[in-house]
Order: sequence, then structure tokens, then C-alpha cells
Amino acid sequence: MLTNLNKTPWPWFGGKSDAAPQVWEALGDCEHYVEPFAGSLAVLLRRPHPCNRTYYSETVNDLDGLLVNAWRAMQHAPDEMADAASWPVSEADLHARHIALVRWREARELEHLMGDPDFYDAKMAGWWAWGQSCWIGSGWCSGRGGWTVGDDGRIFKQRGGEADRQRPHLANNGQGVNHAGAREAGVYRKLPHLADGGKGVNRPQAREAGVGDYHPMTMPELTRWFRFLSARLRHVRILNGDWQRAVTNGATKTLPVRMQGGHCGVFLDPPYSTEADRAEVYSSEDFQVANAVRDWCVEHGDDPSLRIVLAGYDTEHGTLGERGWREVEWYRGGFLKGGMGNVSGTGKHQQARERLWMSPHCIAPVAAAQRELFA
Repeated sequence: MLTNLNKTPWPWFGGKSDAAPQVWEALGDCEHYVEPFAGSLAVLLRRPHPCNRTYYSETVNDLDGLLVNAWRAMQHAPDEMADAASWPVSEADLHARHIALVRWREARELEHLMGDPDFYDAKMAGWWAWGQSCWIGSGWCSGRGGWTVGDDGRIFKQRGGEADRQRPHLANNGQGVNHAGAREAGVYRKLPHLADGGKGVNRPQAREAGVGDYHPMTMPELTRWFRFLSARLRHVRILNGDWQRAVTNGATKTLPVRMQGGHCGVFLDPPYSTEADRAEVYSSEDFQVANAVRDWCVEHGDDPSLRIVLAGYDTEHGTLGERGWREVEWYRGGFLKGGMGNVSGTGKHQQARERLWMSPHCIAPVAAAQRELFA
């Protein structure tokens, strides 16, 4: 049985779940929260304050349309998405669904996400979440693999194909939607009664009624998990596009921020830059965007209505300290902990280099502790 529903139902490179407490300590209970690089929404889902309140708002954005489709389907059709995501780990299905997802994206279906605020495809969302949970490492739905499907329906390799071909994740009991805690009760397997022609419902006079009771194909715990996340995300605004669209004055300064002295908390977790010396891990890659994000931070860091937290490596944004930003080391040691920005070509992670930079108007740790004392 699942005990923590406030988490993402698929693995995600660079997730900041362990950094979330320090992020929220710095942002406080802000009237508007903005996350321009949504990813796994690890920080949003670990917000310690009540959600879906009047005059409080939350906005997230990501460039990856398949990811945004998954979050939007989670919002509006959790049961249908759970039906598609609840599937045995099968290598053949992994490759087939991988190519189907890449082709679905190339057919410009993702443009509907921007053109129609009510558009989503729950089946594709479920397939994407299932595949992300089965996949090893990076490259899921990147479209940069060598395999494709011919007119005869068979998979074959060619230059300029659509998908990688690899074995599913087998290193533990399952991750994401395949998490062991989401499994339903199994069925017994033992030798049937053979001593005579049948008894009970299997007696010769009633053999057509001899079917037992098996669990449903969709895991009940997965449905419960998706319904919880659907309720949590009920009033979260989900954007699909460039990160800068989420941090304009019009997007960040809602009425409580602009007219009532409130604050907008901005958590920026861009892909690690070229200075981090990392491998490609996302389907939508940009090794320079972190530098543009830092420039935005420099320009807006003195705005008293903004509390900004920027995530990155120790060598990326150190110059912010000269402008009054506070640098915090947050990583938690252990396997698969930290932002996991792997060293290019080595597969080794650099978790000890993880840092958070807090803007001058963020809440200082002492002030946060005093506020808790008198709350």
C-alpha cells in the first residue's frame, strides 16, 4: 500500500524533493507560487501549506509537451490515465509505445496543448508515465534513437530513427507507476482439486460456472494515487512553453501580490549549464538556458515582491553572492540523491555540488524559526 501520495508517479532526473524544505523556508507561505521548470513538481507537491485556497495561486510551466500532457491529464482524467499507466513491464510494449509517443508528438498533437486549454490525451499520458517508469536512464521520448516501425508494422533500425531500444528497468522492485507499493493483492497459484470429476461450482453439472475472482487490470492503489494528485493539482495553472512566459510581471504579480502587498515565490530549476559538465538527460535540452535564468535573477532580485530561489551547481551562479544572494548547500547523501547532473560520459553523479541561491528578499532561516515559534 502506498503511504506517501505527495510525490511524482514517475522517476525524474534532477528532482529536488530533498531541497523542498529549504526552498519553502525561504519562500514562506507566498500568495503566488511560480515554477517555470516544472519537471516532477517535487517542490510544489511538498509545499507544507494548505492548497487550493482563496486568493492563493500556483502556476507551473515546462517546455516538454509530453510532460505537460501528463500533468494536465492527471488533473482532469486521473482514472483514464491510471488505466493506461497500469500495465505489466514488457520490453516489446516499451518499444512499441515509445515509437507511438514520438510519432504522436511529431504529428503536432502537442500544439493542441497551447491552442486548447482543455486539451489532453489521457492514454498517451498514461503510456508516457508508464514508459518513464520502465526506462533506464535518459533518452525516453527524445526522438533521437535509431529504431522505427515500417509499413509492415515491424520494428527495424535505420539512420535517423525515432526511438532507442533497450531493456526495461529491472534493478529493483519497480519505480514510478510500477512502484511495488502500488500493487494489488495477487492471485494464488497451487495445484487444483483433482480427486474426482469436480466439486462445488466445478461439479460436472455446473462446469460453465467455474471461473474464479481475479484482481482488476488497473491497480487500485494507482487509481487512488492519481485521484489524490488530481485533487492537489485542481487549481494549479499548467503552462506549456518557454520559461520566460511564466516570469513576466503579468504572470507573477497576481492581484494579491500587486495590490495587497503579497509575495510571489519563484523556484527556478533550469537544466544544468555547460559549466556543470553533464550528459544529456532531458527530451528538451538547452545547455545555455541556466545562464539566461541567472541574468533574469540579477535583473529582478531586488524586487521586494519577489522571493526567488535558483537551483544549480556550485560553479554556475556564484556571482549572485556579490548581489546579496544567499548560497545554501542542500544535497542529501546517498544513492540516487541530489540533482543527479551526471558527469558527461562517466555516469557518475555530482550531488555534493548541489546549491540553492536565495534572493535578498527571501525569508532568512532565523526569521523563519522565530515565525514558527510564535505561530
